[in-house]
Amino acid sequence: MPPDSIGQSHLPPSRPVRRTFLAAGLGLAAAPALLRAASARPNVLWIMTDEQRPDSVGCYGSPWARTPHLDALAAQGSIFTSTYVPAPVCVACRSALLTGKRASSIGVLHNQARLRDDTTFLPWRFADTGYQTASFGKKHYFVKGRQAFQTEAGAADDKHVNGTRYLQSHKPEDWNALIYESRAANGLRRSWILAGEFPAPEEECAERVNAQLAMDWLAARDSSKPFFLRLSLNAPHTPVVMPRRFVNTVDAGAVQLTLPTEAQLNGQPAREREALRPFQGTSHLSLDAIRRLRQAYYARVAFLDDVVGGFLDWMRTRGLLENTIVAFMSDHGTHIADQGMLQKQTFYEQVGTVPFFVAWPGNLPAGRRITQPVNVGSLMATFLHLAGLPTVGSHYPSLAPALRGHAPAPAEPVFSELAYGYQGYRDHHRQVMIRDGRHKLVLFQDPKDPRRFHGNEDGALYDLEVDPQETRNLFRLSASQPHIQRLRQSIRAWDQRLA
Repeated sequence: MPPDSIGQSHLPPSRPVRRTFLAAGLGLAAAPALLRAASARPNVLWIMTDEQRPDSVGCYGSPWARTPHLDALAAQGSIFTSTYVPAPVCVACRSALLTGKRASSIGVLHNQARLRDDTTFLPWRFADTGYQTASFGKKHYFVKGRQAFQTEAGAADDKHVNGTRYLQSHKPEDWNALIYESRAANGLRRSWILAGEFPAPEEECAERVNAQLAMDWLAARDSSKPFFLRLSLNAPHTPVVMPRRFVNTVDAGAVQLTLPTEAQLNGQPAREREALRPFQGTSHLSLDAIRRLRQAYYARVAFLDDVVGGFLDWMRTRGLLENTIVAFMSDHGTHIADQGMLQKQTFYEQVGTVPFFVAWPGNLPAGRRITQPVNVGSLMATFLHLAGLPTVGSHYPSLAPALRGHAPAPAEPVFSELAYGYQGYRDHHRQVMIRDGRHKLVLFQDPKDPRRFHGNEDGALYDLEVDPQETRNLFRLSASQPHIQRLRQSIRAWDQRLA
C-alpha cells in the first residue's frame, strides 16, 4: 500500500468521546445519547476533487462541459453558485477544511506548511459518536502522528504517471504529451504535464484505484453503523491525462474562453507580474498549445465525471445512498491561460471559487440555486449540523439552514488567504482576499499588525458586477479608496474576531 495507507485510530482507545465532547464545550451527559442515536443518523459521502473550476461542470452553465453524472447529482440538491475556498492551494485549503479553522489560525498558508502536533480534526466527532470514518485518495495535509479519519488509504498518483513525468519507462511522445517548463523568481524549475493520454489500462489510473478502494471498504465495513466517507480524487489536477476513450470527449473549438489583453496583464499587481507569471505564465505558449491544454482539462473532467458516476451507481444498487448526505466540491480551481497563467495561487474567480453542491434526497429540497457567496470551509460544520452533532469550534458557519430552505445563506463577507511560502517573493507575508457584495479586494495584510505592509502596497480591487472577468484592476484609482478602506476594516474585524 502507499505510505499514507494507514488505519490506526486517531486517538488512544481510552475515552475518545470524553475528550472530543469536552473540547466541544458539551457535558459528558450528551455523549451516551449521541452514541445511542448514531444508528439513526445519516451517512455522509464527501466527494472531493482538485483544481476544478466551476465552468468545468455543466450545471454551472458551461456548454462545453461533459458532466452528466455530476449534473444529475446537483439536480437532486442545492447548488452554491459562488463558493470561495479558505486558501487557493491544496495543503492550506485541505487543512482548513478538516479542522474547521481559517488557514492563518492554524499556521498553514502554503503547501510546505505543517499542522501542529496537537491538531484536532472535525471528522473525529463523527467517529466518537459511532460513525465509521474513512478517506481514500489524495490526502495532502501534514501532521505528525495523527490522521483525520480512522482509515486513510490510496494516493493522488498511480505508478504510471505523475504531475511532472511519465513513469515505468513510458515515453511522453508515445502518449501525445504536452509538457510545460517553468522557472520561478528564485530559480526553482518545474515541469507539468498539460495534456496527454493515460499509458496503461484504465483500471490502473489513480482515480479508478481510489474509487475501488472506497467500494471495498464500504463492502467490508460494519453495516450496523453509519459511515462518513471521503473519496478524494486528484483529477482534474495535473497530470492532465485521461484514458484514450475520453481524449476527444470535448471539442476544442467549443471551449470559448478569452485570452487577456496587454492592458489587463499590465494592470495586475506586482506579485503576479513578478512572481507568478515567470513561474506559471502562458505568454510563450502558442494558441494551438493553449487550445489543446484547455480541451485536455475539460476532457479530464469528463473522465472524472465517469468515475464519480460509476461509484455512485455502485452505491445506489446496494442501497448505500439511502439516507446519505452527498456533497461534491473541490479544494480550489485553476488557470488555463486566463489571466495569462496556469495553475493556482491567485484569488481570481477561476481559482478562488469551486463547484459545490449538496444533496440528501427526501430530506433536503432539490433543484435549488443559492447565489449568496459562501466559503466551502463551512462544509464540515454543515455535515455536523445535518447529522445532529455539535458545530462548536468551527470558524465557518453551517449552511444547513440554507440547504433546508429555512434561512438564506449568511450575508457576510467571504475571505480567503495565502502565502507563497517558497517562491522567493514575500514568501511568508499573508495575502488576504475579501469578497463583500460586488467588490473583491486582495492585498497583503498581517493579522497581528494591519499596518505592517502599509509602505509596500500591492493590491487588486475588482467590481464583479460590471467586470465579472476581472479585467480591470481598480486598486490605484482615487475613487476606489473608500471601498478599499471599508474592506480593509472588515479584514481587521475578521482578524480580531478569530484572533
